[in-house]
Amino acid sequence: MAGGGFLSWIRSNDREIIDALEQQGANVLKAANALVDLVSNFENVGERKVNIKDIEHRGDEIAHNIYLIMDKTFVTPLDREDISKLTSEVDEILDYIDGAADRFVLFKISKPTPYMIELAKILLSATQEVHTLMMRLRGFKNSADLIEHCRNINKYEHEADTIYRLAIAELFDTSDAIEIIKFKEIYLQLEDAVNRCQDVADTFEDIGLKYG
Repeated sequence: MAGGGFLSWIRSNDREIIDALEQQGANVLKAANALVDLVSNFENVGERKVNIKDIEHRGDEIAHNIYLIMDKTFVTPLDREDISKLTSEVDEILDYIDGAADRFVLFKISKPTPYMIELAKILLSATQEVHTLMMRLRGFKNSADLIEHCRNINKYEHEADTIYRLAIAELFDTSDAIEIIKFKEIYLQLEDAVNRCQDVADTFEDIGLKYG
């Protein structure tokens, strides 16, 4: 990154990258909201799953655009590695959200379990923090602007781990092997989505240390 401190890029005319990162944060939050709506109001699941797929496709477009902008930009607002990591990590959250929604249809789930609903809600809370972190980049001054939201994501990640372990323990109390396979796949997709939010938080902590 060029000299002059972190805020020097804010004063330039080229804000395409930060705009796109903000779009990415808003899009992943939209996907998490759609997933919570799907599991909370479990009807017309196929149509709602298509909506989540459309959001995921939009995320792919935004990520592709970020890489194109970086290719044509000589000096980027953050290290290229950090931009690339954030872009990839948020895109992975979207992939897992879409994967969970897809499995509700693929496995012909008749009704989500309370654990699935709880994991989806925790994921929504984590993606709200991811969105906030993306929005904080524009006015970033020091690591204190970021650290609280990173800690919140860490808290949600621990909550998701606890719910996941409880769900798996209860699942193996049943003798229905097919149900075990189906439900475990969905639980894993949801928990992995929260884990990817933690990856975003870790990257933001690194950014805070570099530029704060």
